[in-house]
Amino acid sequence: MAPTTNKSKPPARDFAKRPRAKVGKRAPAKVNATDTSFKTATVAVRSQGQSLDKGRQQQGKDATLSSAKRMELFSSRGNTLATLQMSLRHHAAPVRASGLKGIRDAVQSLSLLDAAIGVAILEANLPSLLPHLCRCWLDEDDDVRTLALNLYGDILKCLTSSLESVDLKCLAPFVPFLCAYASSALNSLDRSIRIDGSSIVAMLASAVQSPSFSQLMSSSSSKMSAMSRELSHHVDSLLPSMERLLTSVSLGRRASSSGRSAESQKSNTAAGQKRGRSGKNASSVQTKAVSKRESRESTTAQSILLSLAFLLRTSLISNDDMGGMNLTIRDKTQRDLLPSLYVSGECSFLKGGSAQSNSLLLIRGTKGSRAADETRICSIRDLPAIQDEVTNNSTNALVEDIPTDDLSSRPKEKDAESMEKVQQMTSLLETLRGKFVEIAHLGKKTDANGLMSSSNDLETMDVLVQIIRLSHSRFQSYYQSISKYYPRTETDASKSNKKREKGGKKSTTDLQNVQECLVAYQTSVDRVLQLLLENFPVKSFGETTNPERYEFTNACICSALAELGGGALFDDGKRKTSPWVNTVFSYVLPRLTCDQDSYEPKPEDDSYSESISTNMLLKVVMKLLLPIGNNSGDNTKSYLLNNIVKRQEILEAFAKAFFPQVYCQLAPHHVIYASSSTAELERKIRNVANTAAGRTACILVTKLVAQSADSLFNDSTDTEYATLLLQMISVLPTYVVAWEGKYPTETGLALASILSVVRQWEASGNVSGDSKSPVTLALEELCLGLRYSLEALYIPIEDSPAVQQPRKKRKKANLKQTCILERLPEQVQKLAIGLAGLLQSPTEVTAKQLSQICSKAFISHIATTNGDQEYEAVSLDMANYIREVVHLSRRTMPMPTYLSFLLDGSGIELTIGISLMQKQSPDNVFLYDSAIDQLSRFLTTSCDKASQKVLPMLRPIIEKWLLAPTKIKENEGASNETMRLLVQGRSAISILSAFTWDDVLSHNCVDDDFISSTLLDDKLDQLLLNSILSLCEVSGSFWSKGSHFDDTEAQQLYLAKLMGPVAVLLRYRKGMLKQFLETVSKRVAAQGMSETVVEIYMKAILMILKSKDPVLMTSMIQRSDDLQKVLLSVAKSIETIVSGGPLAHLGGKLQHHVNTICSSNQ
Repeated sequence: MAPTTNKSKPPARDFAKRPRAKVGKRAPAKVNATDTSFKTATVAVRSQGQSLDKGRQQQGKDATLSSAKRMELFSSRGNTLATLQMSLRHHAAPVRASGLKGIRDAVQSLSLLDAAIGVAILEANLPSLLPHLCRCWLDEDDDVRTLALNLYGDILKCLTSSLESVDLKCLAPFVPFLCAYASSALNSLDRSIRIDGSSIVAMLASAVQSPSFSQLMSSSSSKMSAMSRELSHHVDSLLPSMERLLTSVSLGRRASSSGRSAESQKSNTAAGQKRGRSGKNASSVQTKAVSKRESRESTTAQSILLSLAFLLRTSLISNDDMGGMNLTIRDKTQRDLLPSLYVSGECSFLKGGSAQSNSLLLIRGTKGSRAADETRICSIRDLPAIQDEVTNNSTNALVEDIPTDDLSSRPKEKDAESMEKVQQMTSLLETLRGKFVEIAHLGKKTDANGLMSSSNDLETMDVLVQIIRLSHSRFQSYYQSISKYYPRTETDASKSNKKREKGGKKSTTDLQNVQECLVAYQTSVDRVLQLLLENFPVKSFGETTNPERYEFTNACICSALAELGGGALFDDGKRKTSPWVNTVFSYVLPRLTCDQDSYEPKPEDDSYSESISTNMLLKVVMKLLLPIGNNSGDNTKSYLLNNIVKRQEILEAFAKAFFPQVYCQLAPHHVIYASSSTAELERKIRNVANTAAGRTACILVTKLVAQSADSLFNDSTDTEYATLLLQMISVLPTYVVAWEGKYPTETGLALASILSVVRQWEASGNVSGDSKSPVTLALEELCLGLRYSLEALYIPIEDSPAVQQPRKKRKKANLKQTCILERLPEQVQKLAIGLAGLLQSPTEVTAKQLSQICSKAFISHIATTNGDQEYEAVSLDMANYIREVVHLSRRTMPMPTYLSFLLDGSGIELTIGISLMQKQSPDNVFLYDSAIDQLSRFLTTSCDKASQKVLPMLRPIIEKWLLAPTKIKENEGASNETMRLLVQGRSAISILSAFTWDDVLSHNCVDDDFISSTLLDDKLDQLLLNSILSLCEVSGSFWSKGSHFDDTEAQQLYLAKLMGPVAVLLRYRKGMLKQFLETVSKRVAAQGMSETVVEIYMKAILMILKSKDPVLMTSMIQRSDDLQKVLLSVAKSIETIVSGGPLAHLGGKLQHHVNTICSSNQ
């Protein structure tokens, strides 16, 4: 073995060799290198709650004080809007998001201020804020876009918080700008931006922060804001993009929504038991991911559908608002009894009424025919208006007689525009049909027609059906504008369809003219109808805890079937009943006979309530019962439901559910009224009336009346149908009373429909009882019952508490109470009063309540003039109209009742609200002169020889009012009481003066020495004289208390008004002037008489002696020597008394004027 050698290690070096640096690697740090790196940490402390609250409170105070000057918008951290907007252009998304958060904080902080101030600040900053906000809608970052959408929602919420800006008029000028950015978002290449663009469209169309399906279905949502009305002009630019977005979204990916999901889940569970633990975890994670993705897709699809629905509804409501301006005028020679037309007899709809145009006036005298140049009244929407509504089909808007010149004058570019628009609507309808097919595939077909679907898919199906309805309604509205250029009879749909089948499927882009486009649209409608019919009704897979939800969906489909199948574009009027009609009839009929307990009041925001579902079904019933138009050229009526037996059956079920017989005590025959009273039944009817279904039922009755009221007494009219219609009309007053003025449009329609039927009673009133037909007897019973059922319109709603109060307080409390009539618009008020005039013979309750309404109108007007509390009352023009109507009905009511109405309606007995101390004006005594003038005119024209027949009946109240001024004591009593007594005294004097003057005019003895026999005896003459002198003395006390009559001209004007009625009495009452002069002389000579009273006596005598209008006093004095002696003696006596005092000059003036009159005779 070789010997081993031990090699010794080399000695260590003092300095290690530094390794060489290589490419891509750093050289190691030196051994003696010092580490100089360091770390820092920051602690971000947000503003504490206490300091934040103080800051916001201080901001609120500062903003409240300076907002009117600066109108600045700043966040809680003090950043102004300009500073925050600068960060929105930053390249970093977090910085842009931070800026949007600051702007949101600034907008939300406005809620701390008063609503009006906050809205004013936001409106001032909109021009600067909206452009920056809209750019963020297109941001590539999802969080920035979400914040921008939320910020716009906050702006809408803030603007709608104030009643003054709830219409969003401030946003209307920005709508084109907003639509441009919304359209840009919808056409973006980024799918998430397109989806957010649909949310922008939803907020623009709904004008709410978070649009929902309940708002889409709610009745209050039909009131469009100014911004939504402006958006309706830009719908065409947004619809194609919305359609493309809807096409890109699938509605059929939700496996969990299908009925087959249970079976698939069972199979998946069985297969999962065979997997290992790792396989289970992997499948669970995958299932959750798929479920999350499908849920997100479902939410996205629902949002897009809602956006499209709101957009279509915006365009539809805008067209409805303009529809009243484009109504065609029918042949005037045909007598029509629609509620919006002229009224025969004493009632006529005429222009240039006493208050407004299109007023219902009662014309005295004979029944003149309407002039040839009068135009029909087609709208009462300011009435709210009564539209000439017949049906909502497009068939009713077509013009039958079209001049051939109009067809040739259609420009070619208009044809291209019409083709493009019809093709767009056809494409949208086909897209909606495909989406409905996707939803239907998620369910399971039943053996018969119908679909079993999960409740998770119902809302999507509902929105889709609503979009189909809105889309078709939009097409109908558009077709009304082009129908005269493309009439239905020019193209035969059946032949066009055969050509298409023979040549194969024809693309919409290959269509040659507008008629072919219309045929293509009608084909799409038929396909949608067939699809809806195949999947109707929708049912659950088993028992469900929410059956109303499925009823609502089926009601939506029923409504869609009725609207789409209600009128074909190419219909000759002889089309057979469609299959959907019998299917819908079989579904609707049993649901109209339900118990009325289901109509208990429910919240209006419950979009799936049974009342909403029934409301939609009633609109379907409206389609089945009302006639549709046709192009056959004859006047025969065509119905969707051709079977008259079925129509009568569904009408009876409808009447039983919504208009059952009510009790009327004075019904003579009990044909349409019940024979016994049931309080529970009336309570249920009131509950029904206040639902959306009840209002729709009322509108249906008004339409039935409109199309058959003129033929009720024809021999061809079915007696059973006419009687049933009159029975439903008898319940309409109960509906009107239940509404309490909350729905003026429906109230006006109901009253106008009643009025159109009541007119027939006057026309048939001369028929003897033995020869009256059953319909005539039913009409007579209806009219007699209406006299009592309409009393509730005039009775104050809150009158029970006032009964417990003392007399004086009760009078004041009554002014604050309102009746239903006072809550209605003036045009509807005229309908109600005109109806009372047509019925004649108003009851005592009606006359009494109408007098209180008139009295309240005068008192309210005077109280408002003096600055007192304002009361809700009818206008003075309306009060005069009520008195005119009752005056025309005076011969059908007892004279005491009529006189009580006139006296109580003048407001003189309850003269409150006139305060001497508020304006310190004695002229307040003349505020009731208009009421006194009206009262005097009606009293003198109430009958022939009114001074002999009426005046004795008025004597008790005349004596009471004449005594009123004599009860006034100087410096005693309240000023209101003083004025009340003065007004009553002046009223009595004016009424007696009016009777005297009427007696003079009837004998045509104005300039003769005629002596009126109006007054009854000397006792009343003495009361009259004392009342006149008391008025003068009280007026003198006014002069001494204030500086009102420092002006001589004001004194003369006051005396002229005060002594005007007195001059007539002194001129034409035997011995009245002589007695007046002697009494004045005695009172002036009496000690203790103030100089002011003496002055007013002297000026009153001068005023009477100089009187020329209405009577000349000088000629009578010059023809009577006795009067001259008395006048000279009185003038000399007064001059002697006032000589040497401040009134000496006035006494000399009186003496000189008397001497001039007496000497001129000599």
